[in-house]
Amino acid sequence: MVNIRTLQQTGGKSGSSFLIILPKDWVVRQKLSKGDPVVVAEREDGCLIIDPRLPKAGETRSTTAEIELNLRWEITSRYLLGFDEIRIVSKEPITNEQRDELKRVIKRFVALEVTEEDDHQIVLRCLVDPTTLPVSTAMRRMNLITSRMIDDALKAYFEGLQKAAEEIIQRDEEVDRLFFLIVRELRSAVQYPRMSELMKITPVEALDYRLAAQYIERIADLAVDIALRVEDPLDRKLVKRLQLIGDKVKEMLSVSVNNLFKFDAKKVTKVIETERWLIQETAILRKDIVTSPNGQPQTQLYVVDSLLRMGEAAKDITDLALPHN
Repeated sequence: MVNIRTLQQTGGKSGSSFLIILPKDWVVRQKLSKGDPVVVAEREDGCLIIDPRLPKAGETRSTTAEIELNLRWEITSRYLLGFDEIRIVSKEPITNEQRDELKRVIKRFVALEVTEEDDHQIVLRCLVDPTTLPVSTAMRRMNLITSRMIDDALKAYFEGLQKAAEEIIQRDEEVDRLFFLIVRELRSAVQYPRMSELMKITPVEALDYRLAAQYIERIADLAVDIALRVEDPLDRKLVKRLQLIGDKVKEMLSVSVNNLFKFDAKKVTKVIETERWLIQETAILRKDIVTSPNGQPQTQLYVVDSLLRMGEAAKDITDLALPHN
């Protein structure tokens, strides 16, 4: 609902202060009364935000969920919403099986730990402070792990290393953990202006970083898909061509992620040119694979397409940096 208010000036035409009247319904809903503090914060677009929650930004935000419900979804949703404390309760005594299931679930999340428990309640707390673990640090960590996953996935595929493929799948779980952490922090930045100020992230940047993290997570998933295609060792000529493509993809990813936090127009041009090369090279390689009588053409084509999609995702990350400049 939009409320139009007239700006008023105190002290006549020479007065130095201006006033607006807040909607009474809003004041009642927020349980405010005369003398209560509210904070006025200016957004980058010039809009002012009146936030009654800001004075309480440092307090622990707590929520309660019943263990009998969909425990995985309950914990995930509350973690991503930025709650510092999640209380898992049960009318009946909590069984050992339920406790074990809960421990498996919280392994998906960075810094979420059991801090208290009894027969009918388990308390989870998130022990990470968004201001001490910046989004940029977490995203660069995601990038590093994903780049190594690309390298190792290709090596496992080239040499038919099944055990190495299983290790790559485990590392994908670490990428997912960082992804959830980034989403949690960015949602907090959007919901709470004070948190946004402390993290030095504007709402527009939060949207871009959220998309960028999703692209990185997608690239990691594609690396897992390549690792799962492990069969017999490949012909060395094909290995050399695929390795070159993989190296280009990693370079695109690294440049794109770094460009989010330190923009350089020349790097954008470089990524765009590399994507063009990637499209041409994969098209040629795809044609050569189809006409070759050796190997497993369908699997090889799948790997080529996966590398191309990785490059396209890296290019999409580069595009996100443009509006800020």
